[in-house]
Amino acid sequence: MSTRDESFEKLAMPHLDAVYRAAVAICGRQSIAEDLVQDTFAKALNRFELFEKGTNCKAWLLQILRNTWIDSLRHQKVTGLTLPLEDEITAEATEAHETVWSNAEDLLENFSDEQIIKALSGLPEDQRLTLFLTDVENLSQKDVAQITGVAVGTVKSRVSRGRAELKNKLNSYAKQMGLIGGEK
Repeated sequence: MSTRDESFEKLAMPHLDAVYRAAVAICGRQSIAEDLVQDTFAKALNRFELFEKGTNCKAWLLQILRNTWIDSLRHQKVTGLTLPLEDEITAEATEAHETVWSNAEDLLENFSDEQIIKALSGLPEDQRLTLFLTDVENLSQKDVAQITGVAVGTVKSRVSRGRAELKNKLNSYAKQMGLIGGEK
């Protein structure tokens, strides 16, 4: 194994799970996310000499992921999208109980991952990616701005709008399921 490969394995591979979670958040499908992650890490390995040692490797990988996804979307516009047929995911029944929803964290703790993913998938892609990077991956707003190619102020507004919309979507679902009363 070359020194470059050893350095790549040491610096980049610990972020594999985070990049995979980001890929699922971006595209919403595990099979596509797996291919996207594979392409991302192949590009990262090929361009590893461009990585500046001492900088945030995770942010660098996520930026490659984002650019790879954009390239994929551009390619789909030209060639058309082909997806495998999959069974529709059905939500498991949730036990009804009275819960007080005081903030977004309380709300999220009482839903299944599937319900959260469905609510997230309903957000615009820019908000979904921004929320994922800030709230799940705990990246700074500055890093998220660099990854997404927008100003820090835009990141702040996307986070605010995304959180409000996510809470609204899950709050509506909670009302439909009888988990909370009619008050918002």
